[in-house]
Amino acid sequence: MVILKIIDMKKLINIALLFLITIGGTSCQDELKDELFQKYSYLNQNGWKECEVKIQDDNTGVLLLDMGVNGTSVNNKDIVISLTNDPDTLEAYNFDRYKFQTEMYFPELPTNCYTFDKESYTIPAGEFKTTARIHIDLNQIENIYENYVLPIKISSSTGELIGPGKYSKLLANIKFTNKFSGTYSGNGKMTIEATGQNTATGAAILYAISQNSCFMYAGNVTSETDPATYKKYILNVSFNENEKITITDPSGKLGLEPVKATITRKYENHATDTRYYIETSILDLQYKYKNPLDNRKLVFEGTHTLIRNVLRSEYPNVVVDKE
Repeated sequence: MVILKIIDMKKLINIALLFLITIGGTSCQDELKDELFQKYSYLNQNGWKECEVKIQDDNTGVLLLDMGVNGTSVNNKDIVISLTNDPDTLEAYNFDRYKFQTEMYFPELPTNCYTFDKESYTIPAGEFKTTARIHIDLNQIENIYENYVLPIKISSSTGELIGPGKYSKLLANIKFTNKFSGTYSGNGKMTIEATGQNTATGAAILYAISQNSCFMYAGNVTSETDPATYKKYILNVSFNENEKITITDPSGKLGLEPVKATITRKYENHATDTRYYIETSILDLQYKYKNPLDNRKLVFEGTHTLIRNVLRSEYPNVVVDKE
């Protein structure tokens, strides 16, 4: 009987020790996680990003940039973040992508063209993000046809460390927009006037340069297909208050002869979201121009369509198709 009691006591002691080890192990694991986990401040948009900026009445736009602090635990302190431009990161990106093809490099948006709305931004205790408003003045941009990048990084962070570069730096490829810009799907045709030989073309892209003006490239030229010469083919496309189109050649070297340029719109109620209309825009273009590389006269004609959702509040006076 005594032997049995001793064995039972040993079992109880072993069970108690196992329980304590389990509890202690779990506690150590939780502490270990907390020790290894490092909070830091970061940019919600980071790395290379195409960022749309809508052009306002005064020919300016605003780029919204969210900043945050990572982690699942409560943020128990104010975190103060400062931003600055980061040309070195853009320089490294250009070289990594294009090496010594410097004509292909993305230009930096000139620093005199934009301002931050604050010198620093605070994420209050108990919250996880704040937003910067970067005001861009298109009136200050000398060459509006460039494909600009705004390089930004977190320059200081009080309260938490700055996150790794891949999370705290942004290369914002600025895409200005207005109510006419976008990629219009469809087909076109480019014909050599002297021979009648023609080539099919694809989508038409209008790039916004002011609230009521865009530019495009003549014919089937793009920056990808003609990287060395595409800037020679720029055409301005302006819209008056009645959306009548005027096409002009800013270089004066294309011998442009506009034949037809119209845009027609149709609006329908959105089937599932009452905040929006469905806008269908049909762009009909025909013009003649001279190829600056060989002086051949070319004729372009095409019909292209853009379908997108637009806020009803921004289009209060449109006629809505009832079908």
